[in-house]
Amino acid sequence: MNLKLGNIKTINEMKTLSYLFFITFFIFSSCSKEDTGKIIIAGTYDSDLLYYEFSPPLKVELSLDTLTDNYIGEDSIDINQDGVYDIIISHRIHLPPESETPSYDHFPFYRLTLKNGLQVATKLQSYPVGHGQLNDVNWVDALSYKTRIDTWSEWSENNETRTMWAIPPVSTAPYGPWYNLTNEEKYIGIRMKIDSRFKYGWIKMYVISREDMQFLSYALEK
Repeated sequence: MNLKLGNIKTINEMKTLSYLFFITFFIFSSCSKEDTGKIIIAGTYDSDLLYYEFSPPLKVELSLDTLTDNYIGEDSIDINQDGVYDIIISHRIHLPPESETPSYDHFPFYRLTLKNGLQVATKLQSYPVGHGQLNDVNWVDALSYKTRIDTWSEWSENNETRTMWAIPPVSTAPYGPWYNLTNEEKYIGIRMKIDSRFKYGWIKMYVISREDMQFLSYALEK
C-alpha cells in the first residue's frame, strides 16, 4: 500500500514539474518575443501611422560628371519628419570610355544610405566566386502589396548602405531584386527604433525601369 502511494506521489510530482516547466517556457517565450503592437501591411495605413505622399513623386535627378563619365544624383527623405534626413538615395549610371575598362568604382547602382537607426527589409543572395567559394550580398528587398512588414525576419543594421540594384564587376554576381522590374509598384519595408520599440512602416515605389524609379509615398507607426 505504501509502495502504491509512493508511486502515485511520484507521478503527481512529475506532473507538477512538467506543468511548471511549460508555464516557465511560455513566460520566457512571451518575454523574449518583441511585442510589435500593430500589424503593418505594405500599402495600407490608418490614423495610427504617419503617412506622407510625394507630390510630384520623388525621383533622383541625374547630372553628367564629365570627369568620371557618370550620370550621378542624390536625394534624401526625412521618414519621421523630425527635420533630420533618414535616407540618402544615390543613383549612378556609368558611361564607360570606349578606350578603357570601367573600374570597380564605376559600375551603375541604386542604393540607400540609412541614418538615425532606420533599417530596411533585406534579401540575402549567395553567388559563386570560384574554387567552390560563395559570397553573399544583402539587397533592399522589393516587397509586394499587402506584404506583412512587422513580422519580416531579415533587416539591415543601423546606419548601413544597402543596394537596390547594381551591375556588378563579377560576372557571376546577382544584379538585385529591383534590376529587371518594369512598370511595377513595389514596397520597401522599414522600421525605426523609437522609445525602446521598433516602429514599422513602408515606402511605396513605382519602377518604370531601373533607371527611372519613383518614390510615391511612405507610412510609419506614430
